Amino acid sequence: MMHPTAPSSRRMITSCIIQRFKSTTTVNRSGSTTATYYDSQSGQHVAIHDESKITAYLRTKAGAASSSFAAVLKTAKEMGLAGSIIALPHQQLQQDGGMAGIIKSLGNSSSSNNDIFLHMQPSQYNDLVAEKQLLIPSNINLCFEYNNNDGEYISSNVQSAMTNFERIQTSIGIFNPTHLLDDDPMLVAAKVASMIDITSEFGGTISNILVAPIIDNDDDALVGNSGTYDDELVQLCEELTYLDVPGSTIKSRLVVSALSGDQLEECLQMGITKYIIDAASDGRESVESRLGMLRDVVEENGKELVLDI
Repeated sequence: MMHPTAPSSRRMITSCIIQRFKSTTTVNRSGSTTATYYDSQSGQHVAIHDESKITAYLRTKAGAASSSFAAVLKTAKEMGLAGSIIALPHQQLQQDGGMAGIIKSLGNSSSSNNDIFLHMQPSQYNDLVAEKQLLIPSNINLCFEYNNNDGEYISSNVQSAMTNFERIQTSIGIFNPTHLLDDDPMLVAAKVASMIDITSEFGGTISNILVAPIIDNDDDALVGNSGTYDDELVQLCEELTYLDVPGSTIKSRLVVSALSGDQLEECLQMGITKYIIDAASDGRESVESRLGMLRDVVEENGKELVLDI
C-alpha cells in the first residue's frame, strides 16, 4: 500500500486549481433524465459522475490481420464489458487497406454501445489523416500516447483530429511504465492538465485519460507480477484527481489498469469507475480471473460492476 501524498505536496498542486461553480439540473436525452452540473470553465452542462457504477474494458495485443480485432471485440462483448482497448501493431497493415481498412473493420465488428480506444502509433495517425472523407464511428476513441518530452504532440494531434473528423473522440494514454516509475507524478499531472487546457481553448475535448502500463512480456522480472506498479499508479491517479479542468471531472475520465486488490480498493475510494482488464499473452492469468478479482473488490466496497452493456 502506498503512503498518502504529503500535505505540502497537495498544497503545491491545488494552489494552481481554478474553482468551478456548480449547479445541479436535469436534461432529457432520448427520453431519459440525467443529472448534470454547469461547468463554468467550459460553459457546458456535464453529467454528474456516478461513483457506484463500475465498468471494465478488455485490452489485448491485436495481430496484424483485421480478423484479430474482431476477435478482441467479440470477447469483450461476450463478457459484457463496456469496450476494448486496441493497440495497433507497429507494422503497417497494407493488406487490410491501411488505417481506413482498420476503421472499417472495427466499425463492422463492434456494437455502438461498446467503446473502442484505438491506441495508435504517430505514423498511423498520419496515415489516418491522409485518408479522404473517412467516417469514424462515434464509439471509436483515438488514443494518443503520452510523452513527457512533447506535450504539444498530443495537443496538436487532438486539434488536427477535431478539424479532420466530425464529432471525433480523443484521449490520452499513459502506457510507458517509466512515466510511473521515474517521473514525478505531480509533474505528469500538471502536463496532462496543460494538454486539456490547450485542447479546450480551441473547442476540443480530451474525453478520457488511460493510466495503463504495458508490461514487456520479455522482461521476466515484470511478467506476472501484477503488483509492480501498484503504488506508483495509485499515486499518479491521486495527483490527477486533484486537478480541476474544463469539462467533466478527472475521476470520471480516468480509465486505469486493474492490477491488484489493494490498488483497486484505493482507486475505487478516489471515485474512479473505469478499469482495464489485460489479457495476459503468456496465459499465466485468465481474463475471467482478473475480472473476478475486480468484481470481488467492487462488491466489497459496496459498488456494482455493470456487465452486459
